[in-house]
Amino acid sequence: IAETCNGIIACLWEYYVSYQPGFPEKTAFIPLPIDLRKVTSRVRCVPEKLNFFIGIQSARSNLKGTDVMLPVLQEVQRKHPDLCRITEVHDVPYARYQQLMDDADVQLDQLYSYTPSMNSLLAMAKGVTVVGGGEPENYEILNETELRPIINVLPDEQDIYKKLEEIVLHKERIPELSAQSVAYVAKHHDHIKVARQYLDFWERH
Repeated sequence: IAETCNGIIACLWEYYVSYQPGFPEKTAFIPLPIDLRKVTSRVRCVPEKLNFFIGIQSARSNLKGTDVMLPVLQEVQRKHPDLCRITEVHDVPYARYQQLMDDADVQLDQLYSYTPSMNSLLAMAKGVTVVGGGEPENYEILNETELRPIINVLPDEQDIYKKLEEIVLHKERIPELSAQSVAYVAKHHDHIKVARQYLDFWERH
């Protein structure tokens, strides 16, 4: 398909770096679209007790890394029970999942990813800070030089623990990370802006 198609649109850095070397003339990166009209954004204040949200899909837990992240998060919560709590969600319908996420301060998602995917972007659009994939390559492909809303973690239990404990002990960072998360999605993932990029790409090919 890649050989015979007119163009290849990659919506994540991971896909772009896979296709671009073999098909440099016809591969383009266009971010994932988020319809911000359907999202209620709320910049978080400094919470009295940090609410960590982790959504677990039983069939995909090992792919998303929640099987690694949850035990580490529980360890942090046991050490700091007065400073944080966990909202742990298993296999709930999507609408209920979104409702539960609305009360979160921090979401854990996509341990092995370099970039945020739809779930993380929706959380960020709501003003939730994401712990997950936010490698330098993610910002570079977007030409983003200022906003750094994602708490990037490596697939390493010690690194995850360190980053989680850091945000628990420095909750004063939450309002800034929350505001940056909302701004990041509005700047790069607005569905109208993304649709225009698709149309431009289509016309060029």
